[in-house]
Amino acid sequence: MSGGPPDDSEPPDGKSAALWADTLQSLANVVAHDLRNALNAVAVNLEVVRSRSARGAEASAIAPFAATAANNFETAASAAEALLAFVRPEPGRVDIAALVTRLARLLAVRGGAGLRVSDQSDGRAATTAPADIARAAVARSVLAAVAEDEGAACEIAVDDGIFLRITGATRVPPPPDSDLVAAALEQGIRITPRERSIEIRFPAVDQRANPHGPS
Repeated sequence: MSGGPPDDSEPPDGKSAALWADTLQSLANVVAHDLRNALNAVAVNLEVVRSRSARGAEASAIAPFAATAANNFETAASAAEALLAFVRPEPGRVDIAALVTRLARLLAVRGGAGLRVSDQSDGRAATTAPADIARAAVARSVLAAVAEDEGAACEIAVDDGIFLRITGATRVPPPPDSDLVAAALEQGIRITPRERSIEIRFPAVDQRANPHGPS
């Protein structure tokens, strides 16, 4: 058996699965309060729409509350869909750009600056790394970079691998968890802390050179 990442037919690694389970719980904890608030805002504003409509109020007196309900519902629904996607197994190879975009939709429910994504991967960000450890590496690193009321930025590019740089708005991310770094390295994922960012390199399915890759 080769020393590279396991193929799709191999059973999931227990260490990676445990790391992802802990990470998933952290993601849920981070958004739970804001997701609940968004849904409460939908309910409150819809009740105003209902009561004013019943009294025959003008459309101009109803429209702002309907718009607020719709905006909050859209944000909450997108976050809930993203969270459910994280709960389910990945359908195939993990696309790092798609994974980061999903995180951005989930964290958008918190408001504020959110997670800004710059995707230069040209659709070639699928990794050979197993899903659990890839998702844990990305999500934990993003959570480390995102402060309570500030956002972070993610840049994705591809050269001979997939490159992800996560930069906090003002916060210096803490050093990555040593267990995560070790488990990731076993699957060919290198996590490197920098002064203001965390850089992660993943093995790519498509290893053709990309002129937009990092210098």
